[in-house]
Amino acid sequence: MKQLLCHWYNLFSATLWLLLGFGRSVLYFKTRALRDLALPHSAVLNSGERRRLQHYFYGTTYLGIVFCILRTYPRSQREKHLFTNLAALAYFFDDLVDTFRENDDSGRIWQDNPEEYGQTADARGLALHFLLNIYRELPPENLEQFKLFMHRVFNVETAGRQQPATEKGALASSDLEKITAEKGGFSVLLFRRVLSHPLSPEEQEAVFQFGYLVQLCDDIFDLWHDRQAGTRTLATFWGERNDIAGLSRIFEGQVAAVKDALDKIGRPKVTLPLLAGPGPAKAAIHFLVAITRVCLRHYADLQKKRGTLPLDNRAAMVVDMEKWSNRLRAMGTLLVDK
Repeated sequence: MKQLLCHWYNLFSATLWLLLGFGRSVLYFKTRALRDLALPHSAVLNSGERRRLQHYFYGTTYLGIVFCILRTYPRSQREKHLFTNLAALAYFFDDLVDTFRENDDSGRIWQDNPEEYGQTADARGLALHFLLNIYRELPPENLEQFKLFMHRVFNVETAGRQQPATEKGALASSDLEKITAEKGGFSVLLFRRVLSHPLSPEEQEAVFQFGYLVQLCDDIFDLWHDRQAGTRTLATFWGERNDIAGLSRIFEGQVAAVKDALDKIGRPKVTLPLLAGPGPAKAAIHFLVAITRVCLRHYADLQKKRGTLPLDNRAAMVVDMEKWSNRLRAMGTLLVDK
């Protein structure tokens, strides 16, 4: 009972952080976000691009809140400015890679060269614009590590190893685990690096493991979409083998890895330590874990009822968290599971 009460207290602390953090971000996005991108006079984002940016912006807001719970204070205006440009860069770069891969006849290997890639692949020049905005504002001691993390993400994305047309033979689960870890871990480390406070080796490891978990959760929810697009992920690998138990084992193993890594950071020196630090950070991450468990249990129920996963049935496979039935399941999972 004592452990459950501690879990609920951490959830209470995390909920306060999330409500305040998203509340501030909603106001910021409406009033300052687009202005902070400092778009060239000739560049205008259409309504679809704004919606995509908003999706990435609020997704990265969640990352920022987790980081701030660990350090005990919220983001500054300058840090929000950097986060916004990095969210825009992530959105444009993701779409750019998907489009350019099919049309790239240069024969080049773009390793460690995102600047030239941006110049070649993006006629509008917006991806490079957002990247240079970040370069200009990061202090030199943070910029070097930022570029290191960015190159790791860039190299994974442009290698195209998850695309069937470029792969000789099938990727093994261990290959996909490595790709998922690098793609997610270094992407999330990029956002952590634009925050101004020091990044210790212990926190770097915890953030990397958290990023791996975030990517894995995203892939689990996108199982149907990725399979339709021909993108290989851990979720499509185990889903095509009708082995949701195997996918769940990998997921729960990564949840445990994140918790272990966070515990090694240590508590911050604040007046009310239970309002911040690893405990509330784990509770904030538990929101993501809870909704992903709902998704995995949905897949397991489908497999049990039908004998096999209906992988081509969008209505059956896609888990809509806008439905109140799924939200209530997530709430129950959030309160009871740990």
